[in-house]
Amino acid sequence: MILLRSFPTVLSVLGLLILGGCITNSALEASRKFASVGDYKHAFEELDSERTRQLEAGGVDEVLETAYQSIRLEYLRDRAQQRIFTEREDMALDDLDLIAATDPDYPGLKRLRFMAFTKKANRIVDLANEKLSQKDFLAAMKGYIASQVLVAGFEPANDGIRKVRDEMARLSARAQQQFLQAVRKVPDFRHIEVAWHAAAVIHLTPDESDERRVEAAELRTAARKESAQATFARAKACEDGNQFGAARVLYLEARRLHPTIEGVEAAVDKMDQELKALGMLERAQVQMRNERFDEADQLLADAHKLSAYSRGAISELMMASRRLRGKMQYRHALDFEVMGKKIEALAAFKALAKAWPAGLEDEAARVDGLQIDVDSAKTEWQAAEKAEADGDLVKALDHYLTAERFYSEWRDGEVHIARLRKAIAAQAVEEASGGTPPAGGGE
Repeated sequence: MILLRSFPTVLSVLGLLILGGCITNSALEASRKFASVGDYKHAFEELDSERTRQLEAGGVDEVLETAYQSIRLEYLRDRAQQRIFTEREDMALDDLDLIAATDPDYPGLKRLRFMAFTKKANRIVDLANEKLSQKDFLAAMKGYIASQVLVAGFEPANDGIRKVRDEMARLSARAQQQFLQAVRKVPDFRHIEVAWHAAAVIHLTPDESDERRVEAAELRTAARKESAQATFARAKACEDGNQFGAARVLYLEARRLHPTIEGVEAAVDKMDQELKALGMLERAQVQMRNERFDEADQLLADAHKLSAYSRGAISELMMASRRLRGKMQYRHALDFEVMGKKIEALAAFKALAKAWPAGLEDEAARVDGLQIDVDSAKTEWQAAEKAEADGDLVKALDHYLTAERFYSEWRDGEVHIARLRKAIAAQAVEEASGGTPPAGGGE
């Protein structure tokens, strides 16, 4: 499947498709006009409407499908940008996940993710600054560290952390100790604030042999590990919900927090495979709609090998592909019957009946009817040949005519019928003139 990756490319390819005489010129032209002014929403809706119409009619034109997939990605990218601008970052990230499911390397995808995370991190920092102004150090630190989970090393969060550190430095030693104890007793904050506080202790204790510094270093390592485990658990929840793009991002974040966390490399590889399998499913459906079942079946088989979570959907698509292939074969067999090619139709319907023992359409009944016609035509033909050999031309003609009624396209019956009619007419003339009476026609 061809994916268009930039505004000029979308316009140029849509233009080429229109000039190429595509049967969906009207929709493509309307979509191109909308895209030319940056209105990707209406550009997408034009092609989506035409694609839906063609799906209901039984299959999508490949040219339209190519243009549809291209403009769909442009539309999702454009909508994600708008949602980022209007501070709906989570919805924007959902759009970006849809893009990644189709094309993980789509141009600008990483930049848009960074923009969404950065804007969300900025709003979290603003709330944390407000908490800091209210002397709520725990809530402020939670915000600053949460923003750094979204954007590693986020500088506005670093500034906030330094401000909290300065405020803490003004507290007495006992107040600092109480703060640390409070952090340790809040399970939800532990992996965030403990990591920060341990870093502060290390910073304020230059002596590497100091017991407090050693303990702080151990606390920081434990906190980062706990944070990584929590992130890993969120990633697993996304994975179980078939949100493979989001799961991959979280697995990578867990690895950043704790590079040796068990299972993270395998999890990232698995998400890559799931995303690749989803892309194969989409391409397979395009091939199915265009009746390219060999290509579709190969894509589905490859996806089944890659995926662990989508195998149910893949199996359903495999069955759908087999059924669509069967319906196509039924139509071809029916075409043979309509054209009068009953032997070819009989062979095609027999093959279909063998492939579908429980039945697909009415192929079993058609096999019975066609078999009767073919067998009857053969029987009448043999009787006609015997009658002609016996010299009974009238009887032979009758059998040939009956054979024609059963199977008009079998052999060259019309030639024999014309020949016998001519011969019978000649005999009738000869009889009328006093000649030999026709065979089987008198004494």
